[in-house]
Amino acid sequence: METVYSEIIRSFVDTYGLSRGQVIAEIEKTFSSMLSRWHGQDVMALFTGDRLEAMGYRRGGNGLMEQVPIELTTMRGWNSIRRILEQNLEKAACLQEVARYKKREHALFWGEIVRKNSDGGLLVEVEIEPGKPVIAECPAHHIGIHEREELLAGQRRAFHLRRVEPVLLKTCSRLRVRVDRVSKNLVAKLLRDGARNPETTIRCLNRYVGHKSFVESSAFLPKKVILAARRELKEHIQVKVVRTARGCRA
Repeated sequence: METVYSEIIRSFVDTYGLSRGQVIAEIEKTFSSMLSRWHGQDVMALFTGDRLEAMGYRRGGNGLMEQVPIELTTMRGWNSIRRILEQNLEKAACLQEVARYKKREHALFWGEIVRKNSDGGLLVEVEIEPGKPVIAECPAHHIGIHEREELLAGQRRAFHLRRVEPVLLKTCSRLRVRVDRVSKNLVAKLLRDGARNPETTIRCLNRYVGHKSFVESSAFLPKKVILAARRELKEHIQVKVVRTARGCRA
């Protein structure tokens, strides 16, 4: 039986990208919950080496708590436990992914538009982590009116990572990523990436999407950098150089 558990743990590690410790913890938690429900008493399931053991706790006639070993080798209901376990592992893997991606919220990403929805929103393929593309949503109201008709599938454009969150679709845990083209951060990040100077503080004070953005910079920005951001966003960008930088770094 120990060999069977080792193979199960290994397969779950490979499938969900979790550590061995995380998989073991989810197995113990799931078995404890399901067995407690089935036996009508508190049950604790724990791994001892590669062997899973379960112990029930109930109050005896003398009022004291008694430990009752639960035999797992002859237990029925394995399919139900495996189904619940897979859902829990999928949720844990999703939450782990969300935690990593959350650190990149409000960053600039270049992504390829893969589909334009009937309501004008976009589905965009972005790589929040190198080599791991995900599909992000860009709702129509997060796109400037001036470019809603111009953005088409196949184009590669700049997007601001607005929000990362887990969602539940029926019983499946999924990652939801939302991006936009209207944030002030997008202006500042485009200029900062173009300037390639980590010491330069760039801050977008106001943005009137599709018309004009007002930016402060702690250093001179090359004209080609400003023009490149202007072409990408299709709006005028006015940069004021302020030698004593105010505000936080973009």
